[in-house]
Amino acid sequence: MSRVLWKGAISFGLINIPVELYSAEKRDELSFTLLDSRNLAPVGYQRYNKETGEEVPWEEVVKGYEYEKGRYVVLSDEDFRRANVEATQTVDILSFVEAEQIALPYFDTPFYLVPASGGEKAYALLRETLRRAGKVAIANVVIRSKQHLAALVPVDTMLVLNTLRFADEIRTFSEFDLPGEDLSAVGIGEKEIDMALRLVDGMSEEWDPEAYRDTYRDDIMARIEQKIRAMM
Repeated sequence: MSRVLWKGAISFGLINIPVELYSAEKRDELSFTLLDSRNLAPVGYQRYNKETGEEVPWEEVVKGYEYEKGRYVVLSDEDFRRANVEATQTVDILSFVEAEQIALPYFDTPFYLVPASGGEKAYALLRETLRRAGKVAIANVVIRSKQHLAALVPVDTMLVLNTLRFADEIRTFSEFDLPGEDLSAVGIGEKEIDMALRLVDGMSEEWDPEAYRDTYRDDIMARIEQKIRAMM
């Protein structure tokens, strides 16, 4: 079982539901080490001054914000502590919205909310209420000292907390040159649409996530194993 990120409560109105937060992701990414081709020794990460070319020791490294080209203001650890949002350990529900009103680009990272001891009844009540209403709960939550907007979504018997991007983090469609809704303007007729719909219908099936694999990773691992065998 994955490690609990924090223990807190879902809060709305006078209701508090004790919960535990877990990551819903299970990453299995390939990790590669940079090597010197001459002797296959690992290549280390070098911190150097871009003006002098000299190596910079860790104790001399500070964080700076570039407010003008080439001009920086330095921020200390105390500055970050004062600016951090308060880690309240609470999923604070703000409102309820129709699930389909949230466009896909807003969804960011999924987490699992699991009822803590004593919270099972209220947890099940909220989950079933959201499902029957066809709504998701919009909430504020602090994860790893950063405040997030989030959506609480009922999925089977789980309440999934999916962090959301804020509106100013999403690029607008107007930045791009896209074909408009007048399909005839780009030369698409009804026959082409009908043909495309028949193709979609012929390839339609029930969603089965287990049917899909990261074939690129499988191919890379097979190539790695082939090279290992050749070295033996």
